[in-house]
Amino acid sequence: MSAQYNITVNQNADFIRSFQVKKNNVILNISGYTFTGRIKEAFHTTGHTEFTTSIVDAAAGTFTVSLTDVQTAGMDPGTAVYDVIMLDTATVKTRILQGHAFIRQGVTP
Repeated sequence: MSAQYNITVNQNADFIRSFQVKKNNVILNISGYTFTGRIKEAFHTTGHTEFTTSIVDAAAGTFTVSLTDVQTAGMDPGTAVYDVIMLDTATVKTRILQGHAFIRQGVTP
């Protein structure tokens, strides 16, 4: 169920992205589910930044991942990696998103 999806994060700016969960091309009701995610410079590095996650519309299967401007300000420009894990009501963990995060340097703090 994992999807490869690359994102672009601008330094010194808030980041928010919405996603919709589908299983076998059918929208999944995500009531009672939780989501967690991390972004880090490389798979082998120990430091990371946690996404804030929020269910927007459980019946429509939509949730968001976000980072604050303070979080993005602390990121080094370049290519990072990220993933998002879904925990369903039966406590089954599934990596539903993963990919590269392109951190774009900003001019204005």
